[in-house]
Amino acid sequence: MSNNVKKLSAFIDSLNNEKNPAVKADSEELDRLFDAVRQIKALKPPAMPGESFPRSIVQNLTRKNRQPIKAGRRTWIGGTAGIAAVLAVALMVNFAGVIRNSYVVYAVEQAYNDVKAYHGTLEIIFGNEAGETQTQSVLDVWVDKNGNYYIEVLEGSYKGLKTVSNGEKVWQSSADENLMNALPLFTETNKFIFELGNEIDELKNAESARIIGDDDISGRPAYIMEVAPKGGLPYRLWVDKDARIPLQKQSSMYKAIQYTTRYVEINFIESIPEEFMTTDPEAGFREADLAEAKHEDGLTGKNAGKPADSPEVIADNSGAAGFKPEYTVDVDMEIEKAEQLSVDSGSSPWKLDPVYAAQVFVSLRITPEGIIGDYPVEYDDFTINENNGVRAKIAVNSEKTDIKAVYLERLIRQDDTGVWTVTGYDVSPLP
Repeated sequence: MSNNVKKLSAFIDSLNNEKNPAVKADSEELDRLFDAVRQIKALKPPAMPGESFPRSIVQNLTRKNRQPIKAGRRTWIGGTAGIAAVLAVALMVNFAGVIRNSYVVYAVEQAYNDVKAYHGTLEIIFGNEAGETQTQSVLDVWVDKNGNYYIEVLEGSYKGLKTVSNGEKVWQSSADENLMNALPLFTETNKFIFELGNEIDELKNAESARIIGDDDISGRPAYIMEVAPKGGLPYRLWVDKDARIPLQKQSSMYKAIQYTTRYVEINFIESIPEEFMTTDPEAGFREADLAEAKHEDGLTGKNAGKPADSPEVIADNSGAAGFKPEYTVDVDMEIEKAEQLSVDSGSSPWKLDPVYAAQVFVSLRITPEGIIGDYPVEYDDFTINENNGVRAKIAVNSEKTDIKAVYLERLIRQDDTGVWTVTGYDVSPLP
């Protein structure tokens, strides 16, 4: 073990003296340490350890444990020095791992600093506990660092929906009138699901981020990182080893549901083409009907400033014209607030899609013990009847359930980042 410490020390000394190290790694462990040191040397900031760092660890540990030389104690002295050397290498291995993790996070941040805009094809994949997956959406994504974006749904329930933002206002265009203003600032097509800038900010500010393996995403080698965000569930992030950008994100399994979002293609560009940012009304574009007088708590109009779970707000929501379900669902606002926090941290993005929220609700009515395998009622059996961005009514077209419509509302936050909550449902007439 002490020999490894000497080799590592000699390797670091050579690099610090701008020389090509003559020492060779004779083990996989030492090779990983050499690789970590090379990566550290390639970066100017943050400041790295001095050339005497490995030796000082051994010396300090040995000095603290040194005993007076007495007859019959030589074996113990040798044991102490051996333990010090073992601890030194163990510390170096752990230190190298920590530095390697920090290096990747720092490298990702530096690489993104040079990005002006990017264009990619983004897949959103739904998975369950049985290991079954299906592609929920495929998106054509154009984003720049000034808050502008253009996103078109290529595949999925909102196919054909185009959303454009100049950082302040949002426009949408769709051949299907039912989809207009269905997603004021995206939900299923939400840039917050996997927008590179947001992902890198979350990675930088995470409680911890560590490399747990290697993988290949769309033909590109990548690190697999386990990220523990502040106030949310851990998730995994795949980072391109060459371009040093996130390529894929996978949420934790939550209520038997897991989401994976990944760029199957991505290219860096100077700017978004001007034709994509044109919002001509003759081409079907119109400004999204965002709720007016929005308060910081997410409520609007006469309810601005009132708690979301206040009697006035709940009564107003449930009594809206055309929004009177046959049966109401009791809502625990504390649970909904916790759900909102979970979504804010990157978990459970299905709560941002009223159709998926309705599907989960109906499926759990059929199998209340939990969903394993395929959903009893398929996603395609649900149709949006109405959606104004705050309230939604979803029709259910299936003989597997007596529920014919599900009513949902955004009770916590009435914007694109707010979760959908089932507040009621209709049932088919009894035979």
